[in-house]
Amino acid sequence: MRATRTGRPEARLAGAVCLLALGALLAGCTGGGAAQPETAATAPATTPTPAPTRDPFPSEPLTATTRYIAIGDSYAAGMGGGEEQGACRLSANGYPAQFARRSGVDLVVNAACAGATTTDLLAHQLLALDDRTDLVTLSVGGNDLGVAAIATDCAARRAEACRNEVTGALSLLNVLPDRLDDVYAAVAKAAPNARIVVTGYALMWDAADPSAPDFQTSAAMNAATIGLNEVIRQAVDKQRAAGVAMTYVEPDFAGHAINDPVPWLHHSGPYAFHPTARGYAEYTKRLLKLLGTAS
Repeated sequence: MRATRTGRPEARLAGAVCLLALGALLAGCTGGGAAQPETAATAPATTPTPAPTRDPFPSEPLTATTRYIAIGDSYAAGMGGGEEQGACRLSANGYPAQFARRSGVDLVVNAACAGATTTDLLAHQLLALDDRTDLVTLSVGGNDLGVAAIATDCAARRAEACRNEVTGALSLLNVLPDRLDDVYAAVAKAAPNARIVVTGYALMWDAADPSAPDFQTSAAMNAATIGLNEVIRQAVDKQRAAGVAMTYVEPDFAGHAINDPVPWLHHSGPYAFHPTARGYAEYTKRLLKLLGTAS
């Protein structure tokens, strides 16, 4: 195992985002003094505009023969969508199956598994990919931060334990960028002809009254989710800048969070903090907007 690097810029940025989500007042971020107006003597010299480069994530039509493979964790498996099967908790209401039905592509296999970490994915799921794979969707990273313990404590309303688990998760954001780099590079190598779509995690709570009993817990969980998604997005951007056909998609559960009248997330039980079938339909909607349907 290679040594872990810490203090990455991605992780530091994610931590700052988390603090913002918790309502921290960050003073002095802009440095000293107001900006001075430019003059002829101080205006920077103009530089040539670089020539546009080809987007590594091509816009290609889907067809009934598009070979699609899903990999990742419980969100990719569809846990919480209903009628889960097997130890990996695969559901026909998860977004891979919903997207395949609505888009018309060929879902060859959903190799995702509940509880999978980046290490598990590298060890067990890459075998599903090959040079014939046209499309990959991928959700991973949450279990590296210990989300199972977070779900257990937060769903049970053990506020102090919940916040402690979230704090521990935030500290692990420092090591996640390297792990995601390894996963994304390995997926691109195993499926060299595929477009790869990485999905983020749903924000659990809508903004709530600070005086509400669950406010500290919900703010902490939102902060962890925002930080996790930011680390994932930046890791994807890094791969895309290097020419990998990869992009990031994040669901929008606004108006349907746990504390809303019609939530798209489970709040308790074995599927706590996982999307419902309707929540996975939101993921499907995002994928359809990005990729379209088969011609």
